[in-house]
Amino acid sequence: MVPALNLRPGGPRPRYRGATGVWLALVAVPAGAQVAQLSGQSLFQYQAANNYGGNYLAADGGVIYTDNVQRTSNGIGEALLMAGLSGNTSREGSRLDYHLATNLALLKYTSSTYPTRLTGYLDGRAVFKIMPGFFSWIVRESYSQLQINAFAPVTPENLVSLNYITTGPRFTVRPTLRTSVTLDALYSYLSTSSASTQYASFDNHRYGGNLNIERAFSETSSLYLKGYYEKVEFKDQGTYNNFSIGTATAGYRLTNGRTVLDVSGGYSQLRIYDVLGSVESVGGSRETLTTEKFDEPTWAVEISRLITPSQRVALTASQQFTDSAAAFRLGFDQPVPTIAPQLANGYAFKQRDFGLNWRFQAARTSVDVGLFALSQRYLAPVTATSNDRDLKIANALLTRQLSPVLWWDIGVTYQRNRQIGASSAGVPAQSSDEIGALTDLNWQVGERLNLRFIYAHSHQSGTYTENQVGVIASWALLGAQQRMMPAAPGLSPISPVSARSPYH
Repeated sequence: MVPALNLRPGGPRPRYRGATGVWLALVAVPAGAQVAQLSGQSLFQYQAANNYGGNYLAADGGVIYTDNVQRTSNGIGEALLMAGLSGNTSREGSRLDYHLATNLALLKYTSSTYPTRLTGYLDGRAVFKIMPGFFSWIVRESYSQLQINAFAPVTPENLVSLNYITTGPRFTVRPTLRTSVTLDALYSYLSTSSASTQYASFDNHRYGGNLNIERAFSETSSLYLKGYYEKVEFKDQGTYNNFSIGTATAGYRLTNGRTVLDVSGGYSQLRIYDVLGSVESVGGSRETLTTEKFDEPTWAVEISRLITPSQRVALTASQQFTDSAAAFRLGFDQPVPTIAPQLANGYAFKQRDFGLNWRFQAARTSVDVGLFALSQRYLAPVTATSNDRDLKIANALLTRQLSPVLWWDIGVTYQRNRQIGASSAGVPAQSSDEIGALTDLNWQVGERLNLRFIYAHSHQSGTYTENQVGVIASWALLGAQQRMMPAAPGLSPISPVSARSPYH
């Protein structure tokens, strides 16, 4: 689907619906969850962007030793060298708005178990205001990796790299002081690559548009109507079928000092083109090309509430049509970029998710607990339904400020991944349980230099156990890397949900 660019006059406003529950669950243990999901570079990626004051950009370098680099039952150890760029920076200007979130690194395996490769993520967005307040041009590029097999250990042999580019014009009209209308016409191109023998390219072109009409009743409440359409055309149409998604929704949003409430509902249609079928004719059956259509309600509910000055609870739920290429971008639109565990394929599916998050924030201590449930149901062709799965995640993270320059984190995560239905005739459905744990010590050596000492443990049932130790040094290129502990949990980590949708 057409990715929301979250860049509009007045600054960025994240507007995704499906990923918010994922983010609420994963952000509680960003490192722990990623240790279970990604390979060694996940330790490099951990960067709690909202724990640093202001915009920042840092050059990073480090070494991680793993005792099971291939993540097998009897794997060998290896040291990994890393060098890259991390940060979260943005700017709002009269002619240009931009936002960059990155933890991109070059990963070197010292024993050459895998080739040197670019890993991590990057998400860059810019809005060029050609006629401020009326006509803008949008550019966005995202890079990351997806899993090929959800039940196999995540190594470079089980990852596909994605590069997702979007561009197009935006028109903004304000008929009244309280009413705004935005129209986007967007083109996207997705390119994929992998060294895996299991890899099948799903490069594609995407054409679509977004319409958003919003009416503000007051400074805290508004009503909105949204329309969205996108057509996906694959370069190689021998493996995947072209499809389109159209959605119309209406919603109500309330945001005040203690509460964020966003409720929306509507209708969505998925069309999958050129599906092979058969018809009876004189002399026998013959194959023909048809179009399959699926209609479903689309909805989203989000409630975030400060129950005390030091505690916040949040509940989210949503349902939508999407595909893995669009879904992988969803986590980039959260205050702390995270990557939801998506599969690398070109099929469309129906996704439903539920998330619950509790955060406690004291002067020197914070605690995050998250629960998340996700279901994905593939619709066509029939062979794609072997990817149907249910995912459940539970995690917790404790952060403690030991001194003005020392911080300690400890986190745990549990993930249950279950295939729905048999993978093929006579083959039982697969499932996996993953446990991750991480502890680290952050030392702020100076205004620009930060050292992070790490130990991580991960285990996948019946497959592998891994331990990692290492150190990462970060040198601030932009802004100081002084970590901060907010006085209260606040609503800011949740409020992007209040504007979520797969379009804006």
